[in-house]
Amino acid sequence: MTEINKIKENKMSLEVLMLESVGSCIDCTGTTYPLNVDGTPDLSSGVHFSECTHEWYDGLSQDDYSLFLEWHIDNNLSAFNKESI
Repeated sequence: MTEINKIKENKMSLEVLMLESVGSCIDCTGTTYPLNVDGTPDLSSGVHFSECTHEWYDGLSQDDYSLFLEWHIDNNLSAFNKESI
């Protein structure tokens, strides 16, 4: 089941794809955030997906990996075109 959440933080809405297998989420700019214990993203610890470790990618479940690839395509993400984090 695809889980896309809109998270309101300081009156801003952030649309993210939840990647529970690695305890993270990713936004439409390609920034990944670790999840807090309550399931909200830790917005102070964002890292572009191109900077994630091999262990992070290896930890993705098959379902989460498929969702990540769809998200990647749907949002025109590139490892070479990082927005400011």
